[in-house]
Amino acid sequence: MHSLASVILLVSAGTRAVHGATVFAHFMVQNSYSYSQTEWETDIKSAKQIGIDGFGWQADRIDDAFTVAAAQDFKIMHSFDMNYASGQDDCPTGVAWNTSYMVDKLSKHATSDAAFKWNGDVLVSTFGGELYGNDFFASLKSAASSAGLGISLAPALDDYSMAAQSDPQTEASKVISDYPSVDGFLNWQAWPLNEHANLTTAADTAFKSAFSNAGRTGPYIMAVSPWQFKDLNEWGNWLQYSDTLFDYRWKDAINTVKPDIIEILTWNDFPESHYIRDLPPASETGPASMQMGDAGSYVYGIDHSGWRVIAQYYISWWKTGSAPAVTEDRVVYWYRIHPKGVTCSGGTAPSNADFPTDAVFVWALMTSEANISTTVGSSFNYVFTADESGPKMNMIPFPTDLGNGVYPMFGVVRDGVTDLAGNGSVAITSSCAYQNYNPVVGLVGAALS
Repeated sequence: MHSLASVILLVSAGTRAVHGATVFAHFMVQNSYSYSQTEWETDIKSAKQIGIDGFGWQADRIDDAFTVAAAQDFKIMHSFDMNYASGQDDCPTGVAWNTSYMVDKLSKHATSDAAFKWNGDVLVSTFGGELYGNDFFASLKSAASSAGLGISLAPALDDYSMAAQSDPQTEASKVISDYPSVDGFLNWQAWPLNEHANLTTAADTAFKSAFSNAGRTGPYIMAVSPWQFKDLNEWGNWLQYSDTLFDYRWKDAINTVKPDIIEILTWNDFPESHYIRDLPPASETGPASMQMGDAGSYVYGIDHSGWRVIAQYYISWWKTGSAPAVTEDRVVYWYRIHPKGVTCSGGTAPSNADFPTDAVFVWALMTSEANISTTVGSSFNYVFTADESGPKMNMIPFPTDLGNGVYPMFGVVRDGVTDLAGNGSVAITSSCAYQNYNPVVGLVGAALS
């Protein structure tokens, strides 16, 4: 979900070389309207805990964000939501984006220790921008230069990212020719596009090569995301195939694409179901509260914090160049709370509703060999083996008879002894209150500390 005052990127911690391994998390600033410095500090510490290097932008709260980020050795990158044209009343100036407004925002904190820079210039990204075209980006760079500010532009031109899913080489060449003023690129398309298949790296490698071969000096930013589902009535209703997306997309980034920067989509975009932040208070009032609106029907009670364990593992691998040693037994699991074929009391089935598998997915990290057991009602005692060599995964189908609802059960067994056990927090049921394709994510084992 995007609005002009909504997109913040907090970026990576700050002493690495500019071309070192950097991880951003995309932060929706519209979900920080109630934040004080205390809430910023909580989010930043949670992100740093798993190796995320930063977040960034919104007029009312940007001062607090920069203050806390600088104190925490965090970086902030501006990312302007440019999918807006003149006449839309939620633009910050009451009209379309203009370079004076943007340069003012960029200049205000350009000398802060929290400002993220690329090759010495302030790195600036966007969501969209095709409505404005290359001339606008050229004028933005010129206006910034006149103000004594060097910027490196790496926009997310999503029309090209989406089209590249079917013709990556053509779209990569086209964005180079259409946007001579752009230095780098953020490939926003972190999900397969209306296709019942895993996302490939074809678009990533095409964009990365095109910008490198053209001699552009900005970064290639690859997006990594765990899920995509949204149901906001007139604002949109869709699903993309995401069953095991978070695991394989990280591996693709590390082993195949090797981008300049990885960006997690997202830290806190609750309406699109790809948040990894802790849930906000369901009251929607008070500190850290968020006006969830329609999205609350499929977000509240659906925790995703367990995905941060997966992110932590792969971020460490990305930054060090080696798979990290496993020091804690952990099992991360995720599942949807009703079969895809049922009709619930509320909500509507999204586009691509037949894509996801009716199953519980299990991702295990073990300090030594163990059997990971999962039971989902009459889908009884599915076992796979994991060890210290790295994460292993399994998939357990929903039973045909869910009765009054079943809670997945998990166990870690060594030599006939159960070392760890846990249950899912929400039942899988056919008697559902809302058509919900947002998965419950849980953790068995040591919490992040």
